Amino acid sequence: MGTVTSVGFNLRWTRPVYVGESDELDTTIHGPADAVRWMQVHFIHKHGFTYWRAHALCHSALLGTIHHDFARQSFVDAWVEQTSREEPHDS
Repeated sequence: MGTVTSVGFNLRWTRPVYVGESDELDTTIHGPADAVRWMQVHFIHKHGFTYWRAHALCHSALLGTIHHDFARQSFVDAWVEQTSREEPHDS
């Protein structure tokens, strides 16, 4: 028989992260599950150390191998890197 792995989809960070597209921070990321979903859908550049570190730490948090708040800063770092790589939009 296999084992059942508990996944903490409802884990919440002590402080949420506010993200968005362009200059609007209109989305609240409450925890590692939200962070993984945001990265999968909204990140254009899904590569590089910062991205993969955030992805790996959020998954580790969901599996309970690290404290979930430990993954928060790596997500923030990846999001900041992502927004700095985006091309400016013409108005």
